[in-house]
Amino acid sequence: MSIGMVESLKIVHVEDHGVPNEEHIAISVKQRCDLSDFCLLIGLAGMDGRATPVKDHMLWFGYGQVNPGDWIIVYTAAGSTRITPLGDSAGYARGARAIAIHWGKEHTIFQNRSLIPMIVRIGAVGMEKQPEPQFQGVSKDEQRRLF
Repeated sequence: MSIGMVESLKIVHVEDHGVPNEEHIAISVKQRCDLSDFCLLIGLAGMDGRATPVKDHMLWFGYGQVNPGDWIIVYTAAGSTRITPLGDSAGYARGARAIAIHWGKEHTIFQNRSLIPMIVRIGAVGMEKQPEPQFQGVSKDEQRRLF
């Protein structure tokens, strides 16, 4: 199988390995893109320079556009998404932002230095036929239950 490289987003480094509520991944935005096309996985680094994804560790970035010069900071702990303007100082691009996303893990991940973050671009999806929408609430004719 031939897999291309993700060029829109670049993992720069993992910082504060193993430190609760501080451990994070810094990702630089190189090209304008829609974050909903990307996921972050945890991989086990191999001696040959490749990595194997670890089971049950995926973060979908969600909906949103990013621009060159923006930074995505993914904290492994729980928290709320924050978007902070970086301003025109300190060498940041005009209008650049820092977007803090939280993975929601109950523990740190990267204290084991063999584990590395991997960005994946979503190429296709397959699923069963979508079910017909159905009313999930209480109808007007049905008596409401108190307990």
